[in-house]
Amino acid sequence: MAQDQTPEKDQVLIAHNKETGETGAVAGLKEDGTPAMADAKTSKLSDLVVFNIHKNPLEAFLSNFVRQCKNPSQFGFYKIDAENLETVGPVIQDALKDPEANKAMLDPSKVEPKTEKRYQKIEADKIDWNALKERWGIDRDELEKRGDLQEMMYNRKSGLINIRLNVDGDMKTAAARLAFKTDENGNVKVVPSFVCEKPDLSQEFNGVKFTEQDKENLKKTGNLGRIADVVDRQTGEVIPSFISIDRLTNEIVSVPAKHIYVKDTIGQTKLTMAEINTLKSGQPVKDKQITDKSGKQYTVTLQVNADSRRVEFVPDEKKQRQSQNQGNGGELKQRQSTWMTKDGKIRPITKWNGVPMTEQQQADYVAGKTVVMSNMVDQKGNPCTVYLTFNPESQRPNSSFTDPRQAQTVTPANESKTQMAVNNEGKTNEATKKVNEPLQKGQTGPKDETQKKKSRGMKM
Repeated sequence: MAQDQTPEKDQVLIAHNKETGETGAVAGLKEDGTPAMADAKTSKLSDLVVFNIHKNPLEAFLSNFVRQCKNPSQFGFYKIDAENLETVGPVIQDALKDPEANKAMLDPSKVEPKTEKRYQKIEADKIDWNALKERWGIDRDELEKRGDLQEMMYNRKSGLINIRLNVDGDMKTAAARLAFKTDENGNVKVVPSFVCEKPDLSQEFNGVKFTEQDKENLKKTGNLGRIADVVDRQTGEVIPSFISIDRLTNEIVSVPAKHIYVKDTIGQTKLTMAEINTLKSGQPVKDKQITDKSGKQYTVTLQVNADSRRVEFVPDEKKQRQSQNQGNGGELKQRQSTWMTKDGKIRPITKWNGVPMTEQQQADYVAGKTVVMSNMVDQKGNPCTVYLTFNPESQRPNSSFTDPRQAQTVTPANESKTQMAVNNEGKTNEATKKVNEPLQKGQTGPKDETQKKKSRGMKM
């Protein structure tokens, strides 16, 4: 690579197929990952891929090339400044007719694609599912059934999932999106992203201070609209990145620009190089006519989204504003749709916390009735009863150790209430505070005379 070239300049690539001898300026990638070439002597700059750290990062292009191409070593790449395309481009192209003879001239401009993998698929069998079940209440079968497991295996986040939390001794449920993260020792852990009321755009995000235009863009489209210099909190490295709002959690997220490759085709519609460069700069392509693979046509706004790590159809701004005007309640209603079907009905489930439900229990749940799960176990492994009911207000299922059908003024006829308080939450009353053994189902005090003596005759 030439030492006197300035990295910030717009640049183009000259590609050389070592087997066929074909040479030309890079105009994109074909479906098989090989470079589409154009004659450097006659091509216009607007017809070619123009590389710039703030437009179309060279590293991302080459990484995508290596990932897609069946034989990457078959091609050689040479970089020149875009402003010198008319003069230097034809010279490089002619010199590549005999690469060995012109090696000394070509080497300073040569670019070597890196072959490392940025995102490796996570193997599901290497995950400690029992530990995740115990800590978060996460069930592998449910993740797979919902389609979330596939997303998480490829380093993306799940949809909104209700997970179990221990808050000051009380078991709570909370909505979160989940992602897998591999630590330095190779262990795979779950990282939850919890729902927050709204993104805080008044604070800096990893070194990025949002301008008023940035804030307006994020509120309207969910995307920043430009490439920003994000500071890695661990290394201090400054990384040009896309920034977006996670529309399910309101979390601010970023992804390095070099990790995003914009394809030149969406459905059956080809994008121009000008449109690709616009998307690479973080800006939207508005009022674009798109024909999908089935032949259906849309008029959409295209933009790179940091959360999904791909080009998206930006949601209609009017619908976005309507959702914002509804406040947090309206947003939560939309988020909880994972527990409901598209037509607003309760989505069927077949198990709860890993315990299979009978056909009658499944039918009662879908009908909105309280399901009595008498075959559950507490954290000590003892049988207990849990009451499962779908809450139409929060649009998600709630579980309780107290029967919600009982009036609040009536003492709950719940055989597991004391058991759960003692075994799961560490609570005691006068009758149980000196009983050292876990309580059994229906037990509310010492179970025999021996236990009574141990507890010094405490009142039942």
